[in-house]
Amino acid sequence: MTKKKVEIPQITMARMFKLEAEQALQLNADFLDALKPEEGNYAAVILTPNTKIIRIIPTMTDKVYKIAIDIGQLTPDFLKRIGNLFLSLGLKALYSTGLCFLEDKCVFDGFIDAEEFDKINIEKLKEDIMTIDGITGVDIKVLSVE
Repeated sequence: MTKKKVEIPQITMARMFKLEAEQALQLNADFLDALKPEEGNYAAVILTPNTKIIRIIPTMTDKVYKIAIDIGQLTPDFLKRIGNLFLSLGLKALYSTGLCFLEDKCVFDGFIDAEEFDKINIEKLKEDIMTIDGITGVDIKVLSVE
């Protein structure tokens, strides 16, 4: 009995590159078509050094806000509280990640498209984040297309 050939759906795309300083990585049309957002023509490229994984995340604008939060002591409800704060402000993260170096030292990074910040007072956002138990610092930076 012969097995029927099954067509496997494509769920990933891959390409090999040589890693060289100051050399551009060029994506072919298939990659770009799959990557482009419905609106806009930009992407945030985020490297997580400890995992060596690069993420390319489509964005609607040429700017992304990076919110870095220093967590002096991680509380069980941190993610719930930060999620509720973002939700109440109408902020939707493009990507977020966190890492605990030691039991009492953690960092959280969130990336948000600039369009989401149209009605946000950044200083007030920092103040609201600092009210969450265990937070010892917050930094918000704008990343833009060079």
